[in-house]
Amino acid sequence: MPEMDLGDVTIHYDEAGSGAAAYVFCHGLGGSGEGFRDDMPFWAQHFRVLNWDNRGLGRSSAAAKYSVPLYASDLARLMDQLGIERALVHGVSWGGVLVQQFALDYPEKCAGLVIDSSSSEVNAAASENWYQRGEVVRLGEKARLDVFQPAFAGHSASAEQVQAAGPRVKPEHVESYVAQARGVAGLREHPFTPRLAQITCPVLVVGGGQDATAGAAGSVILARNLPNAELQIFPDAGHGIYRQKQEEFRTLVLDFARRHGLIT
Repeated sequence: MPEMDLGDVTIHYDEAGSGAAAYVFCHGLGGSGEGFRDDMPFWAQHFRVLNWDNRGLGRSSAAAKYSVPLYASDLARLMDQLGIERALVHGVSWGGVLVQQFALDYPEKCAGLVIDSSSSEVNAAASENWYQRGEVVRLGEKARLDVFQPAFAGHSASAEQVQAAGPRVKPEHVESYVAQARGVAGLREHPFTPRLAQITCPVLVVGGGQDATAGAAGSVILARNLPNAELQIFPDAGHGIYRQKQEEFRTLVLDFARRHGLIT
């Protein structure tokens, strides 16, 4: 199992393919690259594919510190060590937040972005919801469930559902999970939206009209503020278009990559 020692953390990753262009997948909050491994053979027909676990999650090691810039730094350093100069970087949900930070900090490494079911900002209700999501997992049965509020009308998560999911978050992963939840919550006071004009590479923004986790509004905000963005909302899809609409998503991304000269 490939691992890269970056000094302050050891990152687990998987690779496939040998194309001239690279495709990097960034997983969702508290997750890992495990859910993308079955997709890698398809993308490997067109790209050199890199799939990795964020620090403190999956099979990557724990770390002394966690922050959105540190997660982005891990990806930049991993790409450097693997000799990947530029890539089409795909982030889903939390991964879309990480990808925005990555593009702002390392624009020279971005041939393009795919931002899937994510946002550049959150409102007060969503911020409190994401913060409490982390607290419910951190505190377990000690959590005050009465302060947990839905992020928006129709939001799917309840405090009880999040608490029930808590045992599935391994103890060694809780710290990173909490940091990511707080990172999303922080988009209320520190949104990326005013900085999106700095991201000039081509960006494909996709979202689901029935997304009961993140909603579709964030995708619209992203597309309106990114200077070189294309937006595709799938009205009948939920959260995570790369899974919800797999065939359509694959066709969309390949067409996007060809039009921007990333693949032939």
